Amino acid sequence: MSNYIYYDYMTSSVCKVKEDGIESIYSTSLQSYFNQQCLLNGSSLKGRQASYQHFIPQKKYLPIPISKEEIYFPNEATNHSSCLYINYFEIQSIEYKEKTCIIHFKDNTCLTCQNPKRIQSLIQRIQRYLLILNP
Repeated sequence: MSNYIYYDYMTSSVCKVKEDGIESIYSTSLQSYFNQQCLLNGSSLKGRQASYQHFIPQKKYLPIPISKEEIYFPNEATNHSSCLYINYFEIQSIEYKEKTCIIHFKDNTCLTCQNPKRIQSLIQRIQRYLLILNP
C-alpha cells in the first residue's frame, strides 16, 4: 500500500511512494489514475466524491475514498503541482506544530506538510465519514 501519491509532470506518471521506494505508473493525469482505481472498486471518481459529499459537507480538498483500505486526501490545493495525496490508512500518527505537521507512516517513514490545521480538519472529517459508513 502506498503512503502517498503524486503526479510527475516530467514523465507523465503517477508516483506511488512506499518505504521501499517509488513505483511509477504512466497516466495522463492523477485524476485519470484515481478514476481508474475507483472504477476497479465499483464506482467512478465523481461517484466516490459525491458519496463523500453526501455525508460530509465539503467542497475543497476532497478526499478520494477508493476502497475500504484506501482513502487519499490532498495536502494542498489539487491544482498545485506539488500536491500530494496521502493515504489515510497508512498513517500511524501526526505531530502538529504551528506551521507544519509531520505525518508518521506505519512503515516508519515520515512526511512534513504545511497547513497543519487543514490536515487536522481533513483527518477529522475522514474519521466522521468512516463512522457514518461503519457505525
